[in-house]
Amino acid sequence: MKKALLITAASALLTLGLSSCGEKLLTPEQVEAEIAKGVEAGKATIDAEENAKCDAEFESRVMAEFERLKMEREAMQTIQ
Repeated sequence: MKKALLITAASALLTLGLSSCGEKLLTPEQVEAEIAKGVEAGKATIDAEENAKCDAEFESRVMAEFERLKMEREAMQTIQ
């Protein structure tokens, strides 16, 4: 997460640095707004990745438990 935020901040600063080469300079408020926008976009991406990871882990745990119960049921049926 820290890595993504640092990359976003570095990208924003690089963009701002390139825009100052012969183009209009941004005010400090505009710089802050651009950085905040980049951080928010980074947070959304990180949240989406974490949610997908949690969903996949949950699904694999549920499937493993289902398979275990299925095997137990089959074992009980063969015993009877």
